[in-house]
Amino acid sequence: MAVWITACNQGQKPATPTEPSGLSGSELARIYCRSCHAFPSPDLLEKEIWKKKVLPQMALRMGFMADSLSPFRQMSEPEEIERVLHSTAFAQVPMVHPDDWTKIEEYYLQNAPDTMLPQAPKPPVSYDLPLFKVRQPTQPVDNLLTLLTYEPQSRRIAAGSRRGRLFFLNSDLQKVDSLVTFSPPSHLRARPDGSLDVLTMGTMDPNDLMNGELLHIVRQPITQKIERSTLLKKLQRPVEAVYADLNGDGKEDILVCQFGYFVGQLSWYENTGSGYVEHILEPLPGAVRAVVADMNADGRKDIVVLLSQSDEQVAVFNNEGGGRFWKKTVLRFPPVFGSIYLDVVDFDRDGDLDLLYTNGDNADYSNSLKRYHGIRLFRNEGNFRFRQAWFYPMHGAMKALARDFDGDGDLDVAAIAFFPDLTKKRLENFVYLENRGNNRFRPKSFPESDRGSWLVMDAADVDQDGDEDILLGSFAFRVTPTPKELLKRWQQSKAGVMLLENQTKNRK
Repeated sequence: MAVWITACNQGQKPATPTEPSGLSGSELARIYCRSCHAFPSPDLLEKEIWKKKVLPQMALRMGFMADSLSPFRQMSEPEEIERVLHSTAFAQVPMVHPDDWTKIEEYYLQNAPDTMLPQAPKPPVSYDLPLFKVRQPTQPVDNLLTLLTYEPQSRRIAAGSRRGRLFFLNSDLQKVDSLVTFSPPSHLRARPDGSLDVLTMGTMDPNDLMNGELLHIVRQPITQKIERSTLLKKLQRPVEAVYADLNGDGKEDILVCQFGYFVGQLSWYENTGSGYVEHILEPLPGAVRAVVADMNADGRKDIVVLLSQSDEQVAVFNNEGGGRFWKKTVLRFPPVFGSIYLDVVDFDRDGDLDLLYTNGDNADYSNSLKRYHGIRLFRNEGNFRFRQAWFYPMHGAMKALARDFDGDGDLDVAAIAFFPDLTKKRLENFVYLENRGNNRFRPKSFPESDRGSWLVMDAADVDQDGDEDILLGSFAFRVTPTPKELLKRWQQSKAGVMLLENQTKNRK
């Protein structure tokens, strides 16, 4: 086994063991699972999900191929198939002896619970939220939103759709402009001159095509003609772009999370003055969120990234200057956690940056109500060490933002869940967590929260009155079992966008 791990790390082709190892299923699982990601204990999923969903996929990745489970069945482009074939996503030959794989299967099936364990106890949600006034557009807004952000430069709300459109709303939630992006937009930046940098995914559904792009879009002021140019092309299902001078040469570089599927990467593109040169920081799929910040107070901009997919982790790429970075994994999670968002903030006001981590992505082989989904605060203890200080259980949590919404000097949390418990009479798909001090939070929501299936969210001073408002964007499309009447309500609702207008300044 040590030989196999060494060969795998060196890119050599390992051979299937000719004899069983003699180890137990527990020992084998810990050795082989930990060689790729954090160890997933059997109690993380119920027995039937292990048996019918996850273990067959584990076998596929460990080299036990089956026609019915071939990852190439859903691919039609030869280039996509070729890229996955030459990746490290699937072992070329079985990594373990068949008898050892049987032991691993038996270990999980014998130790997994028959039903999922319940959430930890938490305070009940109060559906009374006087801090915010709920506002909706008078005209329908597309409810398949993949992007929602407030642009302070133009004082407009930008809403991007799965249909390849961008809509712009004013603070009264009236449509004032729109344009075509041809594929789902995932990130937008407005430049001081009014032009836009728009990141587009290419194909939104799981794929390994290289058809994402970073576009520069200009609307001519007199003719109103739209001009497009491509800054970056052949991106792998990109979901976020960050703009910063990463090598200290005075020019703005671009960091791109190329989420991909079986294949993907985190790259930074060096601005040469005449174009961009790609540097790969992490050659793995699942980069979903990146923040540029000085994490060790050395005056250089480091990169904090959240990686999901198979090896879920938070990593800091420490900037050594001159475009050189070294990676430090600071948090690591089992591959069923569903890591999806990270907010990097000084939560405890002690001068260093903490991590507010969200995990609740449930659109995978292990779809179920998971007790470990929710929001976690990891406090910075220095020297790239982080300790969990707080956890709020929230089924299907998708995004959490830390802001001082009530103006009392500490940070509260606004959170959305795209995969809430749909059996409940009241969906917990939005929650406002009021900070009460000493890691105590009071959960609140509003009665109209079930009018949308919230996938995207932003916090900004939309009405320009000095406090933070909340924007919610709905994506009325499901890949997991959903009651027909609920899905119909979301699809027919005008609440593609909803504004929670902060009343703090009005109450003072």
